[in-house]
Amino acid sequence: MFEGARAGTGLIRRTVVAGGVLALVVGVAFTVVLLAIGDLHDSAVLASESDRVTAAGNHLERLIIDIETGLRGFLITGEARFLAPWNDARIAFPRQAQMFEQLAAAHDGDQGRRAQQIAQAGTSYIDDYSVPTVEVVRQLAAAPSATASRLLAPSPKLIAVFDEGKRRVDELRAEFDAFAGVEDHLAASRQKRSSNAAGRATSAATAGIAGSVLLVALFTDYLTRTIVRPVRQAATMAGRLAGGDLAVRLPETGAAEIGALERSFNTMGSSLETSHNELRVLLEEQAALRRVATLVARAVSPAEVFEAVAGEVARLLEAPATGLLRYEIDGTGTVVALGGRLAQDLPIGTRLPLEPATPAMSVLRTGRAVRIESYDSASGVASAVARQLGLRFGVAAPIVVEGRAWGLISASWTQPGRLPDGLEGRLTQFTELVATAVANADSRAELSASRARVVAAADETRRRIERDLHDGTQQRLVSLALDLRSAEAAVPSPLAGLRAQLSHVVEGLTGTMEDLQEISRGIHPAILSKGGLAAALRTLARHAVVPVGLDVPADLPLPESVEVAVYYLVSEALTNVARHAHASQMHVGLAADDDVVQVCVRDDGVGGARPERGSGLIGLRDRVEALGGTIDITSPEGQGTTLRVKIPLGGR
Repeated sequence: MFEGARAGTGLIRRTVVAGGVLALVVGVAFTVVLLAIGDLHDSAVLASESDRVTAAGNHLERLIIDIETGLRGFLITGEARFLAPWNDARIAFPRQAQMFEQLAAAHDGDQGRRAQQIAQAGTSYIDDYSVPTVEVVRQLAAAPSATASRLLAPSPKLIAVFDEGKRRVDELRAEFDAFAGVEDHLAASRQKRSSNAAGRATSAATAGIAGSVLLVALFTDYLTRTIVRPVRQAATMAGRLAGGDLAVRLPETGAAEIGALERSFNTMGSSLETSHNELRVLLEEQAALRRVATLVARAVSPAEVFEAVAGEVARLLEAPATGLLRYEIDGTGTVVALGGRLAQDLPIGTRLPLEPATPAMSVLRTGRAVRIESYDSASGVASAVARQLGLRFGVAAPIVVEGRAWGLISASWTQPGRLPDGLEGRLTQFTELVATAVANADSRAELSASRARVVAAADETRRRIERDLHDGTQQRLVSLALDLRSAEAAVPSPLAGLRAQLSHVVEGLTGTMEDLQEISRGIHPAILSKGGLAAALRTLARHAVVPVGLDVPADLPLPESVEVAVYYLVSEALTNVARHAHASQMHVGLAADDDVVQVCVRDDGVGGARPERGSGLIGLRDRVEALGGTIDITSPEGQGTTLRVKIPLGGR
């Protein structure tokens, strides 16, 4: 759990770091751009202010020119009409000078001082020169005409006045030119700064875009290598797993959550494969037991049963040599059956002495299964034969008939290794069947009891398998499904494809659990133990492919063996109808008194059912007869099939 948490933190940390670096690059680039834009904005504002200051200075200069021009015209002509523009300019000059000073001071401190000097010089020109000159000329104009004409005529004094005015105006214009030059220089400096800022902004934007594209490409490549490709592999493997290839595995090379996903996938695959193998072994074992039990129930000869057991054990345990040995009263043992590829040429009926310290004698003396760890150290003729065949180790289990040691069953292997746990118990199930067959051969009168034990053993095996599947395999599958749901919930939201693939795997796992439940219900009906016969038969009716009418009492206590027999009778009948009868409906009736229970199952199918043809009716007949009951099968061609069964209750 902690490893998964650390893995998740690792991938999240890498994603956060990559996103942080990308955000840092983009942030730095945009910061530089914003600063450059700020500089451009400031330069634009200063340029606008510079234009306003220049315009104000030009306007003020034009007012000085207008004053000078009006004064010259009035001095030269003496006409009052020249004083109108002079007077307007003189009146407007203070307000314009004040505006000029304020704009220049707000724009630049040095320029403000220059503007103040210009305004003062202009004011001095007006107050000290222009206005007094006009007053003098006005007074002269009011004098006698001869005197005025004489005074206004060109003279050195008038020329001196003109020169004084020109000098003052030239000085003012020079100051205006100096002010404009400084302003042009400042504007050029600001323009250069603006150009530099624009260059920096362009470079920063270009570098930011290039860096962002590079980081996005690198991060995309990283995500593709560490997430997308492994997830695609997981999806492919999940499809193969859902398709039944349980041996498929993922290379555990991913980082963080992906590595955890790969490990979880492999763990799930291993668990499913183990569960599947366990189920396969259980089903194969059940099938082998059923085949042998069928032979026993059919009362075939003991030799056929012995041969079938030896062959089934050899196939089920993958043993190259198996054998059945019967103890004789003269202290020897007789080989009654052999199985496996290495035992095919050995003679049946061979007598072997039961020597001390041999495996056969140990089984006879203790009545328990023994393990032969090595035939090299084992004594006796049988061990010598095993060494000749190349056998290395084996196991032998006793066959007990009616409380006495009848013989043993053995299995041996050639490759060195350790015997699996539970091997003796698996052999014991076959020895019980052999013992039942022997007892049937010894006493036909005990056939019913023997069959009952066989059926009970088979039913118990089914119950054990169903219980093992429910408590073991199914629980592990549920746990794996929950773990995978947790991994799905931990996937980040941007990885929607990964989340969908995990959901698909969980759905496949859920389907596998449902299939396993169907298999377990077929092995042993759990509802029969929990809900009783009536509920179990109703369940069978609901799952039937044709409509089934039930006439079954709701509360009918019966012995467990009878309930199981009736259940499988109806189940097999429904299966036969689905496969062969082509019927449109069925009817199941059940009645019981103190002595016997009667079952009637009929359909309207094609009929023609014959147990001797190898149908499932053989097993039904064996099960019913094992309980001392009888079964009557009526199946004329084209008229459906009717099964009538009577099973004694034994004074329940």
